[in-house]
Amino acid sequence: MKLQKLIMLTIAVFAFSYISYGQVEPAEAPMFGNVRGVNSSFSHNFGKVTGTVQSYNFKIKNTGSTPMHIIDIKLPEKIGVTVIDMHIQPGQEGVITATVDPTVMNKGKFTEQIIITTKQKDKGITTTKEIPFIVAGEVK
Repeated sequence: MKLQKLIMLTIAVFAFSYISYGQVEPAEAPMFGNVRGVNSSFSHNFGKVTGTVQSYNFKIKNTGSTPMHIIDIKLPEKIGVTVIDMHIQPGQEGVITATVDPTVMNKGKFTEQIIITTKQKDKGITTTKEIPFIVAGEVK
């Protein structure tokens, strides 16, 4: 009798876990398209960087139905980032400015990743996503 109850409990837990997992959106990497709820261009090549500071604006649009909060930014060494609005309302665009300064960078090619972590709460479910932005170029 105890074995039968244990088997039924195991099946119930497995079924519940399987059904719950199917309802939660897995994190999507930009290489497979846009992250759900976010429209953005994920990479920029500065080309040859000489003399002066260069900047590029990444636009990130909240296509969800609740505010998107930027909760963390992981920066590579010697790449600057400015975020104008840490809270992007539904239907609105935010701007993330990446800046490279050739006077503080080593000469040669570079490819760096800026990782922005966002958090949204929708229908009682909080979703946290990491969105990588790639910057590349060559310091002359």
